[in-house]
Amino acid sequence: MKSVLLICLLLVPVITQAGLSFEQLEQLSRSPSALNGHFNQTKYLSALDVTLSSSGVFSYQRGSAIRWETRQPIQNTLLMTPASIINRQGEQELMRLEMEENPAARVLGEIFFAVLTAEWQALAAYFVLEGELEGELEGELGDALEGEREGTQWHAVLRPVDSSVLQVVSRVDLVGDDLLREVVLHEQGGNRTTIRFDSLQP
Repeated sequence: MKSVLLICLLLVPVITQAGLSFEQLEQLSRSPSALNGHFNQTKYLSALDVTLSSSGVFSYQRGSAIRWETRQPIQNTLLMTPASIINRQGEQELMRLEMEENPAARVLGEIFFAVLTAEWQALAAYFVLEGELEGELEGELGDALEGEREGTQWHAVLRPVDSSVLQVVSRVDLVGDDLLREVVLHEQGGNRTTIRFDSLQP
């Protein structure tokens, strides 16, 4: 259950300088009604000191469905709608959660939709935001985005204030321009998941 809820959030380094609000983030970002693209994901497991990698494709239709398809190293599909979360491997259904029956899944589903569709105001009920506009991104994040930069660069940190979210994550980092380019999810316990998006097509 916990791993599935973490996947729902995935679809998200520390900045202490204020300077970016949810309102400004909405002005900087496009919010297309549909989007598809490719993702590369790494998950660091602190207890084992190892990093696991995966990749695949995703697509969404605003307010309707998000399809998250892992293709490497194994095939796995997560389908999320406002009513349910379904996890499949091939033709086999591994898990199904009904949102009405699971408040935690509903909250994390709302966050996942809001992040992917750049509906930043919807996150204000669950997080406080710190962030800044950046002429140059530094370090690992900047290196990952070379050649992908479009428009004004921004880096935002979401710190949970909702008790359901706090049980799972301690911080969510977002990097983008007109579209979201990277999500870093810091879990309670020291695990960390990084997702980078490319080949985005609204």
